[in-house]
Amino acid sequence: MAMKVIIAGAGLGGLCLAQGLKKAGIDFTVYEKDAAFNSRTQGYRIRIDYSGQESLSTCLPADLYAAFENTAAVPAPVYTLDTRMQALDNKWVDQWIKDEREIPADLKADRHTLRRVLISGIEQQVIFDRDLTGYSVQPDQTIQCFFADGETVTADLLVIANGAASALTASCFPGTGLHDTGNVCIYGKVQWDEQRRQLLQQGTSVIFGENIAGIIDVMEFNRISDAAVTPPEDYLYWALIGQRSSFGLQQDQSLRLSVPALQQAIGQATEAFPAALSPLFSGAAVTASAIVPVRHSVQGRRADNAPVTVMGDAIHTMSPAAGLGANTALRDAAALTAHLKKTIDSGLSLMETLRNYEDQMLTYSAAAIAASKKGSALLYNSGE
Repeated sequence: MAMKVIIAGAGLGGLCLAQGLKKAGIDFTVYEKDAAFNSRTQGYRIRIDYSGQESLSTCLPADLYAAFENTAAVPAPVYTLDTRMQALDNKWVDQWIKDEREIPADLKADRHTLRRVLISGIEQQVIFDRDLTGYSVQPDQTIQCFFADGETVTADLLVIANGAASALTASCFPGTGLHDTGNVCIYGKVQWDEQRRQLLQQGTSVIFGENIAGIIDVMEFNRISDAAVTPPEDYLYWALIGQRSSFGLQQDQSLRLSVPALQQAIGQATEAFPAALSPLFSGAAVTASAIVPVRHSVQGRRADNAPVTVMGDAIHTMSPAAGLGANTALRDAAALTAHLKKTIDSGLSLMETLRNYEDQMLTYSAAAIAASKKGSALLYNSGE
């Protein structure tokens, strides 16, 4: 049984699915509305847990999985600290690995580098600057996809993987929406140099303040001279996550902040942190920073027999507190690939396959959303 799959969205989950389909011999094309691969900043450090690693290993060929491992940052422990940089023993998110020398250790990937790994070898099947805006089920049960430029493409299956607040998801999974918790996250990065080595231990430092937490992660990379994909220069990743009041923001205030307003919010959030850390969060040393709302999905369920399904943030957006969002999207990719391969091998109907995948995905993703809420409560006293 031949199958043609269209994937809407070239994020981590969509590209991982594409690699899995390629490995399984299933025809696919990825359409991404961004103008180019590097059109926008999509974050920096991302922790890939054992589940994420298993999913990548399942979907990627051996050489690309090795490229992922080789471009990950050097493993190091996690430290929980108060605002005086003293160790805390009573603050711990269940999903963290206490010491990254433990097996299985989390791997810290640079998000842009990981995306470069994931697009390797499938560049011709990833089409940028194509915004997929709608679809229609045809009499022969194929799916016709509509693009903003007026073009159409027909396939056997559409996979919605185009991120949080996807307008496509509501058509397939009515009732799905986003709950804005009222909390925010600001993240950024700064060069890792000798001066900053005197301030921080190598690894991940989690600083607990009042209704706010700061995460500072050292990203040091091994460099392999003949590697096809090379990591960036070493850097410090940081994130501040907490209640709006900790940033001096009103509950209904727009997050489209000017640079001075963003710097003011960062300054207020870190005023209880040691002064020596201030240059990490503000000033010319910070190469980039951004503010985003903390939201989580309210998940709907399938309402019809359209050959359409959904994955990643399009169905399970969650707080970054437990580090499960990307890992859950990668798990989606491996699970959906396995189900589609079973359809081809066994002759199981496509709709039965999609329902089996969705039952599995909605179960583990609901547990991940719950874990992220619990992590938020521990990090910054969130009432999400």
